[in-house]
Amino acid sequence: MAGTSLIPVDRLWLAGQAVHDRGIMIKYLRTSAAVAALLGFALAGCQPAAGPLTVGPSATPPIPSSSELAAIVRAAVEDRNGTVLDAPTAPRLANGQTTAAYRAKRERDLPVVARSKVGFKSTGYWYTSFSTTVTVESIDVTGSEISVHFKELTEEYLSSKTNGPSSVPTGYSLPQTATFRASADGWKLDSIAPSVHGGGLPMSVVEG
Repeated sequence: MAGTSLIPVDRLWLAGQAVHDRGIMIKYLRTSAAVAALLGFALAGCQPAAGPLTVGPSATPPIPSSSELAAIVRAAVEDRNGTVLDAPTAPRLANGQTTAAYRAKRERDLPVVARSKVGFKSTGYWYTSFSTTVTVESIDVTGSEISVHFKELTEEYLSSKTNGPSSVPTGYSLPQTATFRASADGWKLDSIAPSVHGGGLPMSVVEG
């Protein structure tokens, strides 16, 4: 046909194939974009709502051994017994081993013991020394609290205006419970209380 250029069949086929492939590619890209958008919405819905960070309770410090607890209890009892002497001994227990509540209780007890000493000395007697043995009978651990059940055996030596120092001691045996509480700095002695109440307690023990 005049004025008409013939395009080889193989070129027509290649051109058609390119258009077909391009259509497939465009369809694939559109489908991929749609899938990505759906995944984005789905993932966004799964994200937890933003909120303040919560900090859990601090871990309880390691439980001291029975010998460590007994040593602290013995030092505390000896410090307490030392307050009744005519010449009180220096405290052995460091403030860092006790709670503020324990120290406050001891401060309240000191004037009471001092008055008892004055009254006792007015009768012509006073304490010069003592010997204390602490025997731990059981230990209970409940959460952030340790209860040490123990028995105190103490012998006290007297002196009198009439006869001077005595070589024969007076003594007592008293069951008690020491309570330790957990803190950021470890376990601290919080209280020591007699297991029996009422009269007949030694001068060094102040209830309440």
